[in-house]
Amino acid sequence: MFNFNLKSKNKKYNTKDPLSYDKNISKDKGSIYNEKENNRLTLLTSNQEKIVTKIDKKIGETDSVTETLISITENISNYVGVQMLSIKKVMNELNNYSAVAEEVFSSTENSKQISEKTMNIAKKGNIAVKDSINSMKEIEKSMYDSKEIVGDLGNKCSKINDLITIIKEISNSTNLLSLNASIEAARAGESGRGFSVVAQEIKKLSQRSIESINYISETIEEINKSLYKTTNSIDTTMEKVKEGANTSNVTLGVFNDIITSVETSTNVVEEINEATNNQIKHLENVLSSTDEMNSNSEKLMFVNELASLNVQYTKTSLKSLSEVFNTLQTVNKELLGELTISSKEENSITLNTALCNIINNLDPAISYDFFNGLLLKNINSSLLLINSYGEISPGIAKSWYVEGDNLTWVFNLRKGCKFHNGNEITSEDVKYSLERILDPKIDSPNSWVLDSVYGSKEFKEGISKEVKGIKILDRYRVSIKLYYEYSGFLLNLGLDFCSIINKKEMLKGNIVGCGSYKVKNNSNSECTLEAFKEHFNGEPYINKVNIKYNSKDPYSNFSKSNLDFILIDSKEGFEKIKKDESVLINLKDIMATYYLSFNMNSNSISSKNKNIRKAISLGIDKNKIITNLLGGLGVEAIGPFPPSMIKDPSLKGFSHNKAKAKELLKQNDYFNSNNTLSILVREDDSSNLFNKITEYILEDLKDIGIKYSIVKVSPNKYLDIKNIEKCDIAISRWFADSGDPDNFLEPLFNIKNVSNISRYNNPLINEKLSLAKKTINPKKRYTMYKEIQKIIVNDIPWVPLYHPKVGLAYKKNILGFKISPLGSFAFEDVLKNKL
Repeated sequence: MFNFNLKSKNKKYNTKDPLSYDKNISKDKGSIYNEKENNRLTLLTSNQEKIVTKIDKKIGETDSVTETLISITENISNYVGVQMLSIKKVMNELNNYSAVAEEVFSSTENSKQISEKTMNIAKKGNIAVKDSINSMKEIEKSMYDSKEIVGDLGNKCSKINDLITIIKEISNSTNLLSLNASIEAARAGESGRGFSVVAQEIKKLSQRSIESINYISETIEEINKSLYKTTNSIDTTMEKVKEGANTSNVTLGVFNDIITSVETSTNVVEEINEATNNQIKHLENVLSSTDEMNSNSEKLMFVNELASLNVQYTKTSLKSLSEVFNTLQTVNKELLGELTISSKEENSITLNTALCNIINNLDPAISYDFFNGLLLKNINSSLLLINSYGEISPGIAKSWYVEGDNLTWVFNLRKGCKFHNGNEITSEDVKYSLERILDPKIDSPNSWVLDSVYGSKEFKEGISKEVKGIKILDRYRVSIKLYYEYSGFLLNLGLDFCSIINKKEMLKGNIVGCGSYKVKNNSNSECTLEAFKEHFNGEPYINKVNIKYNSKDPYSNFSKSNLDFILIDSKEGFEKIKKDESVLINLKDIMATYYLSFNMNSNSISSKNKNIRKAISLGIDKNKIITNLLGGLGVEAIGPFPPSMIKDPSLKGFSHNKAKAKELLKQNDYFNSNNTLSILVREDDSSNLFNKITEYILEDLKDIGIKYSIVKVSPNKYLDIKNIEKCDIAISRWFADSGDPDNFLEPLFNIKNVSNISRYNNPLINEKLSLAKKTINPKKRYTMYKEIQKIIVNDIPWVPLYHPKVGLAYKKNILGFKISPLGSFAFEDVLKNKL
């Protein structure tokens, strides 16, 4: 047994009986110990028992995670080994390719030289063809001259024919005269004999002349025939010369084309040469990088082996820790067994708080309000959980992994994990719960979170009776296949609406969850949560949580010690609480946005005219709301995204400018119209933050000349899309369910979702949201969401008002409140160290 002293106001406990006072003291008091000390010891022992149980659960969980980590490191080692082989193959291929590139470079050099020779020959040919064309032209000219000479010769032959005709006529005349002379000589007798001889000679001469003339005529005729043939030959030669000239011109064109082609080819070869040269340099760089990659892979293999070794050390340490813990557990039981406490008032370990909202919807598939989520987080559990740091941690699934296709996730359930009614959670409950979110009969506003699951589309459209991507492998294993690789999927599974509920009870109409607390009663005035002792993370420290609804002044009640903790969301509450010295205040920037929403489906001027929406945006004084209503518990919003999710310094919004707002309204002829905007308002206490924000906005709208009417509905019907669609303007808020940008924008701006209360429908936004969701590269994805936000801000379906801070005030005797970036907290982490 350990020796220890518990000191309280100088009272000493006996080590043999730690709960009994020293005999002298007990005589003075007249009792072993007072009730206050007894209750305090009851609280401490209860806390200690639960802490020990939780440590045991966490050690088991860590051991499971370590086994998964060992498996992952082995897979990494295998993948690195495969990668190293692939890198070596790549290096070999690159070396071969480099050799080929060098051959190509050499060939292009030879091709370049051949092109240069071809160019020289083509240029010489070009000159020769030009000379040939010039010669052809000279021949053509000579032929024209020859044709003219032959023509002249023909003309002269014609003139000779004329002379021959004349000579023939003279010969005929001479022959006739000779005949007449012969006749006259005959008459003259002997005296005319000599004259007769002359006449005969003349006749003979005439006959010979005629014969010569005939011969000359025949010769001239032959000359004419030769001249005709010569002319035809010259004409044919001239045609051939023309054809030769045309052919030479064509040949010249071909040579010019050859020269142009060779020049182009030379340029291309030079470009190829340069590109090949650059390629060789790049290949050398790639080879160097690949070699470096190979070296890094070897280092990675070594580091992975070290990691594997350290994981094994971790596993060994966990075994040692588990052994030490078992010893601690045994000693703790013995220690607690030695303590004798007169009465255990465990039911007194209670937390009291108050909310302005009534929470009457406990169905995780349908709920999407922040305060509903705050309650659901504590009464339900999902396959995975989102912890206080906004990160994924084990839930009903103790471990999970993705298969080789990077699309199929396998989840290993905790054996013996129970629902509030004591039934064990099985794979069948998981499949049923997830399919219920996608069931068209349920028409869940949260079905978008599982749109990436294979088969979800067919199931939602009623084509398939089940979601094919969700498969039961065995009683404790479920696989979920996706359409595409989606980095936000695991975060989606950790959301409240993906809570796992008991199938058998749900079919009877009863919602039975498996969270750390179960609902004892829930009315319009209050809700009582009771600790679930068999929760997989261990029994919560606090036995009961009492929540008052619609408290008119929760801050005064807090000061009067009626409450243990409370959320602060206004300046008034902050001012009251911070004066109380017995209170601790935890402030946290959270991923949320309050906004004014335009109904883009209405027939109002605000839906049809962007400039009117811009004027309203300029007319609202956001800083006045933050300063006067919140007391600084908020940051002015420029776009939908909280800065902690997507930060874009270049984004320009619409800062308050009343003069510019009025000018825009005037330019768009608003003041000459009878346009009245209907504004949806909650019909509850004016002290409600939403109503106060609405009052400020109405003042600003009136100040710039906007005419409006009020439509009041009860708070529980305010988010009903049917009521929202009847009005032109509604004021709402959106709290991130996870830190994923897609998770934030998809419900708000995809027209398929009822949470898109503006009914904003931009096909470009829908397309970009789909692309961004499927993008794995985080930097590229971040840039895409910045672009999407800019388009939305430019379209003005909203007036983003502010991003809130959550203030949590609690008494100093309370430990363990951890607010996540999502503004939620788990009651199971909270404990009291004093009553």
